[in-house]
Amino acid sequence: MTKINYRTFSRANLMPEVLNDETNSVADLYKRDFDVLNEARSAWESIAHFRQQRTRNRNYTFGNQWNDAIMLPDGRAITEEQYLREQGKVPLKNNMIRQLVKTVLGQFRSAQTEPVCVARDRAEQSLGEMMTTVMQYAYQHNHLYELDSRTLEEFLISGSCFHKIGYGTRRGKTDVWIDAVAPSRIFFNAMEDCRLWDCSLVGELHDMTMPQLLARFAGGDKDKAARLRHIYGNISDELIYNTHDMLSGHKLDSIDFFSPDTPNSCRVIEVWRLDSCERLQCHDTLTGELYKIDVSQAHIIEQENNQRISDARKQGIEPNDVPLIITEWFIDNYWYYRFFSPLGHILDEGESPYWHGEHPYCFRLYPLLDGEVHSFVEDVIDQQRYINRLITMIDFIMGSSAKGVLLFPEDQIPDGMTIDDIAAEWTRYNGVILFRPKPGSTMPQQISVNATNVGAYELLSLQIRLLEDISGVHSAIQGKSVSSGTPSSLYAQQVQYSATNLLDIFESFKSFREERDTKIMKTIQQYYSDEHYMLIAGEAYNEMTQHTPLSVRNAEFNLVITESATAPAFRHVANDFLLSLFQTGQISLQTLLETGAFPFADKLLQRLNIEQQQLSEQQQQIIDATSRVVSEQSQSSPQA
Repeated sequence: MTKINYRTFSRANLMPEVLNDETNSVADLYKRDFDVLNEARSAWESIAHFRQQRTRNRNYTFGNQWNDAIMLPDGRAITEEQYLREQGKVPLKNNMIRQLVKTVLGQFRSAQTEPVCVARDRAEQSLGEMMTTVMQYAYQHNHLYELDSRTLEEFLISGSCFHKIGYGTRRGKTDVWIDAVAPSRIFFNAMEDCRLWDCSLVGELHDMTMPQLLARFAGGDKDKAARLRHIYGNISDELIYNTHDMLSGHKLDSIDFFSPDTPNSCRVIEVWRLDSCERLQCHDTLTGELYKIDVSQAHIIEQENNQRISDARKQGIEPNDVPLIITEWFIDNYWYYRFFSPLGHILDEGESPYWHGEHPYCFRLYPLLDGEVHSFVEDVIDQQRYINRLITMIDFIMGSSAKGVLLFPEDQIPDGMTIDDIAAEWTRYNGVILFRPKPGSTMPQQISVNATNVGAYELLSLQIRLLEDISGVHSAIQGKSVSSGTPSSLYAQQVQYSATNLLDIFESFKSFREERDTKIMKTIQQYYSDEHYMLIAGEAYNEMTQHTPLSVRNAEFNLVITESATAPAFRHVANDFLLSLFQTGQISLQTLLETGAFPFADKLLQRLNIEQQQLSEQQQQIIDATSRVVSEQSQSSPQA
């Protein structure tokens, strides 16, 4: 089978050979689709430097720090590690970047936050509380706390992070799902707005097996499944072992736009593009409904208005008093998705199905000043390189300096001994070398030279301090011990300064989370049914009988990221406040245990409920016994 060169495809692969009046529109569609695919490929190739820089930052973060290429005078391009080994040196490293990244991740995990939905209309605040519960459920079943930590790690390494929000069936249930997208698989247009509001193109490269491809795009249609098999005719269903290194990033580093990673994978190119067309904005003055239609459907509005006028005449109503549908022409911008095969076949397309009307991706590029991306790790790579260089230099100097070298004159060698015997006796414990020195001759002497005092240690200490100053992660926030006599206030102030240095990164990542959670919230409002809300919110939703999924969908919420109720500091403050209310008699013990965050609250509540139930039964028994006694006395003595 001839292998297809995906880079030299032509439009003739899909377009009819002879174009006539009937096929002109089809040709225009093919041309438009291939223009979109070429635009996506151009966007992919335009950010190749971003992917290369990310790979370099990742290598430095996880210890592969001698992999930069250098050019030798003889024209060879080799890595720094290979060059040092050719010089007889051992490329040593002391990974300081990894510790900095782990410190920042620890700060993020120590102050856990969660989304809170606040209704714009205070009368609908009960809906906001219920939506907060639903959002917390979405966090739990998607394991977003773990995903956010790994995403922050990616944000520190590459200065970017990408999530995708969708709705579907997975792992045995139909729900909202959030996936982290590898930066090596995503592409987008050039942007300058730090909020990414000028995004007009975004997409992703997928590698699917044939069963996954048919399940996603065939939709239970055998004919469509047959066409998909024909498009990917060179893909086999048989399992082919992966030729890439397992648990390695080499697979994503060498990814291609058209070719899949493995022979049994189907490359699918997902492209979301901001398109525009002429449309009519319609306002139905009878129902108050606002909607938009294509210009080609204007005759439907005209027929409806004529029908209303005709019906009104029959009832004696003047045409000017008839509520009509008012239209206004405008240019509508909308997100349109296309799934391409490597040869340009359209596997699926359509306007954004989401209620928010946008693409399903949420991403952040940091800092995006003049359209450039610079990460936290990138700032400290030069210091890390110099630290490795100094360590290797010190090791080489120590290895090449004289350490205990014995200078033994030849004329002083004793009779019956060789120089090897002298060396063995010299290094032996309690060794004795018996010789008769000659007058005026040089005596044997041992030389030990300390050749490392060339300022390397001072330079190494300087680079470590510079590493902390540039990154903003000082020793105090890392939990390192301080010298004796350091005041606790100074140590706390150092920790606060380090946290301030990281505030910009945390706030940018928080903005990303708020944007992502807003899309999650809107997706939930769009797709969740009454059963979904009932299963998640339980009695809280059952009590709001006046609310329906439609009312939740129409409610407008403000979503904020606030400190989690599970954070230790938050629990401590909340428990102190509840205890003060309990001590003043404002709340009962049961309310205290139900509202507070005490580790023994559930067990104590169960015990209180059992005791209250037993007490109620005893009281009921006393009342029943008293009633029986009174009844018997009344029967025996009517006067009593």
